[in-house]
Amino acid sequence: MATYKRSIPIPGKTSAEIYDRISKAISKFQENDSGKFGKFDITTDAASKSVKLESSHVTADLQCMDGEVQLAGKLSFLASAFKSKIDSGINDWVAKAFQS
Repeated sequence: MATYKRSIPIPGKTSAEIYDRISKAISKFQENDSGKFGKFDITTDAASKSVKLESSHVTADLQCMDGEVQLAGKLSFLASAFKSKIDSGINDWVAKAFQS
């Protein structure tokens, strides 16, 4: 599996604000997903303001910090072919979710 790592700046937001927004979006996604994105496990931890995702194609650890999110994980060979689309999707979501 290929390594995936990046920092996503979210200026002006605290780690708590970022975690709250992300965890609410994840909950909403899980409610609306009927398995169309495959099987995956998501674990959120409010105390450490972190999220862990595991599936057959990706594992990821997301850490919310003041002003940014640190994302580290591994992509399967198939998923790594779509790295630019993954980056673009993350950028689009962050822009929509955190616009003032």
